[in-house]
Amino acid sequence: MTRVSENSASHSLAFTLGKTKEKMENLQLKGSSLKAITRPSDNPISNVEAMSLKSRIKNNEQYTRNAEYAELHLNSTEKAIEQVVDILNKAKEIAIAQSSDFYDSNIRENVSNEIKQLRNQALAIANKRVGNKYLFGGYKTLSKPFSNSGEYQGDKGSITVEISKDFFVPINLNGKEVFYTSDESSSSQPNPFKEVSPKDALPPELREQEPKKPVNRDLASEKEQPSAYQNRSNVFSLLDGLTSSLENNDPTYTQSLLEKFDDAVNRLVTMRTKVGSIMNSVQSSVVSNEDTKLDAASRRSKLVDADITELFSDITRQQDILKTTYKASQGIMNHKLLDFLR
Repeated sequence: MTRVSENSASHSLAFTLGKTKEKMENLQLKGSSLKAITRPSDNPISNVEAMSLKSRIKNNEQYTRNAEYAELHLNSTEKAIEQVVDILNKAKEIAIAQSSDFYDSNIRENVSNEIKQLRNQALAIANKRVGNKYLFGGYKTLSKPFSNSGEYQGDKGSITVEISKDFFVPINLNGKEVFYTSDESSSSQPNPFKEVSPKDALPPELREQEPKKPVNRDLASEKEQPSAYQNRSNVFSLLDGLTSSLENNDPTYTQSLLEKFDDAVNRLVTMRTKVGSIMNSVQSSVVSNEDTKLDAASRRSKLVDADITELFSDITRQQDILKTTYKASQGIMNHKLLDFLR
């Protein structure tokens, strides 16, 4: 018969109590945090998936903040375009009225002051800021995009933000495409084969060497260079032209500006539609991000969160086991050597 020493029984009892108390401690920790996974070793596979889902949730939260920032800029841009359209429509109404022979030069000169105020309003809108950044400056958001003469000082930069995974949207329009009417801001795309000659299709070694064009060495001052601002029909030049025609009592030129006002209004309405379509994309992305966030949070909850009913049932059962272990071990742990000599 195998003899069990008191030392061996004590070690066995201490080991059993330690394991029971460790299980109780783990259950109490899960009960305090209401998490089924308190350390990676509890469930490594679920822990990796839970960490990935947590990262996705954080990304979606940042995408939502980006979308709110984009929506702020797009709303400001749309309102600014709407205000410019209202200014041009009002100027057009004045031009229609003053193009008739009903008014004399004094009335036209007085009305020109109102056009000057409309131009000042358009210039204020062109230099509008959101926070401390100019709205229509392109990448140059910290410097005023338009001078008092209406010359554009910004660039053609288009700022984009990521509102969902790998989905970037522009949040601004540069001042040149909004306030200037040019081919660059039109929706027509250039034909890439328009200026390609048959020689360009040949390999470089088979192409004929074209004679070099003589370099024009005339002084720049001898020949006047056209001004981009003067040659470009824009909102400010239209208002300036209307002011000049009213001051000079020229109803014929005033009437000739009506078609240009229509073109400018139609172009701005098209841009406003473009901004509205981008806003719809942003709002759809926000809804999609919220749905993704809810799905990821629901899946992560199933992996990480503990079942409260099952958890507290396990805690109660483990408490009973621990109490029973203590009672069963009382007789052995309190025995001394003198108790066996009696």
